[in-house]
Amino acid sequence: MNDREVKRYEMFNRVVTFGHDNAADFTADSIAAGLFARLIAVMQQVDAARTGQMGGRATARSVLLDALRIDLKNIARTAREIEDDKPGFADRFRMPAGNSQAALLTAANRMLEDLKKDGVAAQFVAYELPETFVSDLEADLKAIGETKEEENSGDTQGVESTAVLGAAIDAGLKIVGKLNASMHNKYTRQNPAKLTAWKSASHTERVASRAKATTPAPAAPATA
Repeated sequence: MNDREVKRYEMFNRVVTFGHDNAADFTADSIAAGLFARLIAVMQQVDAARTGQMGGRATARSVLLDALRIDLKNIARTAREIEDDKPGFADRFRMPAGNSQAALLTAANRMLEDLKKDGVAAQFVAYELPETFVSDLEADLKAIGETKEEENSGDTQGVESTAVLGAAIDAGLKIVGKLNASMHNKYTRQNPAKLTAWKSASHTERVASRAKATTPAPAAPATA
């Protein structure tokens, strides 16, 4: 979901909450009650589409990457301790700058290559890292590679889910528009306070836009 869709989904949730809190104002067979029920169904469609966008494989990959990041931080931290006795040792086990997946995987493979050298892994084990930490790291990298292949095979599902999500958001906006007419008719004279609450619930916040770069005004000519 992009930022605009998130804002609209949040608005749908507020509208549904308003309908729930004021359900006594509408008969079960009223148009408004039916519209509130339809909006709940739309939100369920949005939830399902969001899950399809993410994909179970992508979620599994993110979990593996998070675990890998933690393991690399432990290795880097330990290397800094070893460096007290061996200057320059930690340079081979530094965390990457930034949080990109590519940089993380590159760092992991680089560390793995150094850890396989004679006597290197033992120095980390002496600081209580598991004796299997090198083979564990190798297995984790292999698992991440496999989830990438599976994730690519699910790209079509993600595209389809994005289309479904867009259609569901549009349907929700139309429902809120119909509800808006009913709420004004219901509350304008009978209960202005509830109309104000409705306006607040159905308002969609604007997505913050990046400030445009402004060209500085030319400096005033120097006067003699």
